[in-house]
Amino acid sequence: MVLLVTVFFYQKMNYIMRNNKSTFKCSVYVEEEGINIYSADVRVVELLRHGSFIPFIPEWRIEECEAKNKSILECVFDNENIMEIREDGNHFISGQFEDFANSHTIPYFINYILEAERAKNGKTTIHSAAVSKCGKGILLLGKQGSGKTSLVLELCRKFGYSLIGNDLTLVGIKENIAYLHGGTKVFRLRATTVNYYNLDLKRFFKPDENIDEWTQTTIINPEEIKVMTEKSIVPIQAIFYVHLYPPNYNFVVKKVDQLFSRIYLYQIFSEYIRGSAIIPLIGKDLKFSNYLPSLDNEIAFKKRIEFINWIINNKNYKYIAGSLVDICTFIDQNL
Repeated sequence: MVLLVTVFFYQKMNYIMRNNKSTFKCSVYVEEEGINIYSADVRVVELLRHGSFIPFIPEWRIEECEAKNKSILECVFDNENIMEIREDGNHFISGQFEDFANSHTIPYFINYILEAERAKNGKTTIHSAAVSKCGKGILLLGKQGSGKTSLVLELCRKFGYSLIGNDLTLVGIKENIAYLHGGTKVFRLRATTVNYYNLDLKRFFKPDENIDEWTQTTIINPEEIKVMTEKSIVPIQAIFYVHLYPPNYNFVVKKVDQLFSRIYLYQIFSEYIRGSAIIPLIGKDLKFSNYLPSLDNEIAFKKRIEFINWIINNKNYKYIAGSLVDICTFIDQNL
């Protein structure tokens, strides 16, 4: 056993010493899943510690201590663009420092690698929103423009909920209980959303006559508008597929169509592990990186199906449509 461990250790170090100077620089975590970063250049730490990407990768954090039993990414700054994902957990990336800095290539590459680690633990990243109250979590599903962000703002600002995630949520299932592990703690708002439902937030937008309300956006942090954030992992109490309509629209609550559920849920539960929702880009002109394989496998597939079936069979999984007040009141009364 000792011999096997020793051989594995030296195989790992031989791979890491690809340029003979790489040493441990930091570890990166997205929630509980992490990776150790090796490089000959200390600048890699700054690429990972600072940047506009941080609010958009859920629960991103940097640690100074090397994590035990975690995969490794060696980062080399040179002229050759290479990205390698290896089954043994020893991954590699190389390219020009300026290109990586301009497009946050390494953080998004790391997040893609860690999606495979999340899948092993029955977790996944999905496009959704989530809030909590009294230790209970509400997962909001819906396609782009369905009103998830407006509902989250209303629930947090007027009904006493805490923000778990807006746009991206980390979800997991264990022993037939589903949990919300975290999410993006930032609001990306369109001007049209503010004009309809949150006029007091119009101050965060810069006037621009050349941009229409749908494409004019701004970023707002929760603390700027006194929205509380959830720090703990909470069980999912209910799942709502939502559609927000103008005031006076008839309120609708019904079961979600099963065929639609299976197709839609499989899509959002698979797009990160299969790489269709995240691809590292390179340079100012945001060039596509080289081909990266799907990190999906049979174990991850079975865990996704278990989670999808849990949602479909949950008595609190419903389609709700109507005005902002009607939907939020219904959610709060059925918590």
